[in-house]
Amino acid sequence: MPQHKLPEKFVLQNGEVLHQASLYYEIEGEISNQKEIIWICHAFTGSATVKSWWPSLYFENGGFIDPKRHTVICANILGSCYGSTGPESINPDTNKKYGDGFPEISNRDVIKAFIDLRKFLNITNIDILIGGSLGGQQALEWSLIEPEIIQNQVLIASNAKHSSWGIAFNELQRQAISLGANNSISKNEAIAIARKIAMLSYRSYDDFELNQKGKNEQDDWNIVSYLNYQGEKFKGRFSTDSYFILSKMMDNHNIASARNGSLEQILSLVKTNTLCIGIDSDNLFPLKEQELMAHHIPNAKLEIINSKKGHDAFLIEGNKISRLIEKNLKENYYEKA
Repeated sequence: MPQHKLPEKFVLQNGEVLHQASLYYEIEGEISNQKEIIWICHAFTGSATVKSWWPSLYFENGGFIDPKRHTVICANILGSCYGSTGPESINPDTNKKYGDGFPEISNRDVIKAFIDLRKFLNITNIDILIGGSLGGQQALEWSLIEPEIIQNQVLIASNAKHSSWGIAFNELQRQAISLGANNSISKNEAIAIARKIAMLSYRSYDDFELNQKGKNEQDDWNIVSYLNYQGEKFKGRFSTDSYFILSKMMDNHNIASARNGSLEQILSLVKTNTLCIGIDSDNLFPLKEQELMAHHIPNAKLEIINSKKGHDAFLIEGNKISRLIEKNLKENYYEKA
């Protein structure tokens, strides 16, 4: 397993220090001048194995990522539970798992770690940076920190500052997880409830109604079975402490924080060619958030995906996303090369 060791004392944005931290990462293909580098920032519960959760972006499934042309890099973020240092890791100071004592991590901390990995891999140019949802928040941060490295970025169903609406959903999920922490219910049951709450924000009214259509009209509880299924499927797949940490990371996202200017002014400083993709049925990251970014980022374009799948469309509609990325690169990158 490719594991990149971060500096012995990795100082976080809040001043706390992670000792002996590392990133788990995966590279598809070889790093060379003959191939474009695509760096993907995964979503909330995603991993470094992109094909496992975003297969529709790949050429063999109708997507644009072609192994003959592209090298794909993805690193599991700090605070997660899929290989990088997080709450499930052993704290070298105590020789016990960090658990709920893991320090608060910001999107800027994640990008600081990614930059350390980029330098280790001797990558001086990222042709295409892609991020959806939480990953899009991180991609935007990266383009502000290293504008000379990122040539193109694709921000899908994401934002420049997390909304009160999104924070409210995350807080409800954290309260559910806290029930497991204080032994009111098991941790597995707690994270299942959190996942059910999340599904209300991930999908749309129309999608829920469409799933109900054609079922027994007297069975009004079909959607309850669906939510229970989603909760059960999530049990044991993700750490409750990581869920807590990463939801707080998302809540604290604000590119204007600790920078000199308003949100709009900071967006105007982005130099990277940017494609903002919004989903017309997204209730969690509504279209107005992508419109704001596209309006204030100088070299940005907005594309809208029509889908009844809500926020989850950014994972489901990979073929549509691929076509929009290809179109944007052709118009704004390849023809200018």
